[in-house]
Amino acid sequence: MLGDLKVIGPNAVIRRNIAAGGTAISAGEPLTAAITSSSGAASANVMALAAADLPVVSSGNYRFGGIAIKTALLAAAGTTNAQKLPCACPVPFIGKLRGIAETKANIDTAAELLAIIGDFTLIDYNATGASDGGELYTIQDTASADTSGLEIVDGNIARGELDVVCDADVYRFDRS
Repeated sequence: MLGDLKVIGPNAVIRRNIAAGGTAISAGEPLTAAITSSSGAASANVMALAAADLPVVSSGNYRFGGIAIKTALLAAAGTTNAQKLPCACPVPFIGKLRGIAETKANIDTAAELLAIIGDFTLIDYNATGASDGGELYTIQDTASADTSGLEIVDGNIARGELDVVCDADVYRFDRS
């Protein structure tokens, strides 16, 4: 949904290739791609709207594309036109992503927030959770796994928001 996630602090704006016919992308939504590069050559060159919890740091075919700054141009059918979409990519370990906690009640006291600082987590994807019936992206407020690509560093208990930083490997995982 428009404005689910924000990038706070140091980031690079990178124009990502979007293919024609993809799911509509709103500003504030994360992009991802199934790309391998075992020989050094990328197996694909386009990004799309994330449709799963992310970012996961592990071997496989996954890259985080950042957070869309603009809403993608749409074709008459409601799918994306081929285009270059600017995305904010937080600088690893210092640029923050900010979003609503998956369960606000889990961080509504200072003690609850303090208890999860330093935990590794993901952006939660809910296909129909937004008020408009579309995608909703929140920050998981419980530790996920050591392969989760985000570290909880701060939050706002009054707003139910969490701030996370990215691991550098969310942008490139294939290090075999």
